[in-house]
Amino acid sequence: MKLTILGSGTVVPDGARNSAGYFVEFSGARVMLDCGAGTVHALSRYGLPWEEMTHLFISHFHVDHAGELASLFFAFKWGMRASRTETPLTLIGPQGLDRVMDGLKHAFGERLFETEFPVHLRMLAPGERIEIGEGGRLCVAKTPHTEESLAVRIESQGRSLCYTGDTDYSEELSRFFNKADLLVSECSFRERREGVAHLAVKDVAKIAADAEVARLVVTHFYFDVDERELKQELESGYSGEVVIGRDGMSIEV
Repeated sequence: MKLTILGSGTVVPDGARNSAGYFVEFSGARVMLDCGAGTVHALSRYGLPWEEMTHLFISHFHVDHAGELASLFFAFKWGMRASRTETPLTLIGPQGLDRVMDGLKHAFGERLFETEFPVHLRMLAPGERIEIGEGGRLCVAKTPHTEESLAVRIESQGRSLCYTGDTDYSEELSRFFNKADLLVSECSFRERREGVAHLAVKDVAKIAADAEVARLVVTHFYFDVDERELKQELESGYSGEVVIGRDGMSIEV
């Protein structure tokens, strides 16, 4: 598997970090995880095969994770440079994704979402899994963030990649991420903010350590990142490899 970071930032406008978005490629699948501001153009900027996207996963409905859905479909309708009529796109997300799509159709018109290729919508409940690509699978778990928010785990050919989406600390998530080859985790704050359902640095390190993941990539920062300092803080609570995520970074899993 190959991961490319489309957006390592948040809702806060940042010249170097788009809002949340990731692209995962493996045998038979090209998967976008979340679709925040700036990520649609990032697909092309980083030379990714966006026109051949097979799956789009939305972790939850906050704008910095789903705000460019209409823009992506606009690109599929009017920005395709190659014909695509057979390969379907499966839109995956929590319960309520149909409502979000209906709202976009009401706002921008049904015609925008009438693509030349089939589009299927799959809403998953925590614990559900689907087959994806050639012998791969995607499964989801509930995160303590919003009513609908999900984390995701993708497995293919003996390798596994997990993405927290947005979440508060959760022992259940550590079990869901168990032994993953790569964990992409939000790292919103340096210190915990009570009543705010996001992870701080120590929370991230504990989840990764308890899950015994091989590598940890941190993203989704609400603070100015000193990469060396942040890496040291994370390594004080987690013994695996730590990577500070940046837009455009590609990682082989």
